[in-house]
Amino acid sequence: MNYNDDEIQFLGGEDISNSPTSVPRKPASRRWWTAVAALAIVVLAATTLYFWREANRFTVSFEYPQSRSSAQIINDLEAMQGDSVHGVTMKEDSLYGVGMRLFELRGVVPSFSRTAPSDSDTTICLAAHAWDYYWDDNKQYRYIGDFIDNGNELASGSRKAGFVAVVGDKWQIGISTEDSVKEYVKAHNGSMFRQFALVSAGQICEKQFALKGKVTRCALARKSGSGGIWYVETINKESLYDFAQALADYGFSDAVYLTGGNSGNTFYRTPDGQPHGKLDWQDEAINLIVFRR
Repeated sequence: MNYNDDEIQFLGGEDISNSPTSVPRKPASRRWWTAVAALAIVVLAATTLYFWREANRFTVSFEYPQSRSSAQIINDLEAMQGDSVHGVTMKEDSLYGVGMRLFELRGVVPSFSRTAPSDSDTTICLAAHAWDYYWDDNKQYRYIGDFIDNGNELASGSRKAGFVAVVGDKWQIGISTEDSVKEYVKAHNGSMFRQFALVSAGQICEKQFALKGKVTRCALARKSGSGGIWYVETINKESLYDFAQALADYGFSDAVYLTGGNSGNTFYRTPDGQPHGKLDWQDEAINLIVFRR
């Protein structure tokens, strides 16, 4: 066999190729399923984190000072004294252009009702819309936030830091996102609902303000060092911010929002037994707080 100078042959051994050694590749279907699984894990983790943060957003971010601890609120509830006066007195006042009607509640006890009380019930001293609710897809009534009825927990949630707690003939409003007061109320067959905190220790709680626009506003409010509680409503349509600022500047240490607005002619009964205003709760009587003497 003849070879020229340009021809070189290797006899035996392995073939040599100029291309790099090829690496076995995974089947395309396997790579696709691996990518889908990784994406699903990322989406699940992100979704879980989002809903956890949403569920705890108000609890974690409630950084306002508090005038009383939960233990102090419970002590004040237990130590609440009776009053020789039974009824409601009202006065009008304004601060920075926010007109308010201030109803001082004396010797009355609240109860929660989803039905209208009788017009002939002379023990009623004031009634107002109170907690938030909604109708689910099955047309079932649902409470929003903690709701205790005679010791039975019907709903839970502490996003709204304000609350009204009633045990027997004693009651308190307060600001707290933890469960000590709720557990106390349940253990003593009491009742409780939650609402937005407007003022805490004299400071407005702007991060709690989920409602926008201007409508007539209502709240229950208290002053530090005083056992009295006031029902306060605006005379005109106001923003939550302006209402809360007026309450704080008026001297209220704590204020809890009440939903529903008002008609401008709120019914109340003075200590001498005389009724004033208009009985107007029959049309929408599914979230009432009723004060009786």
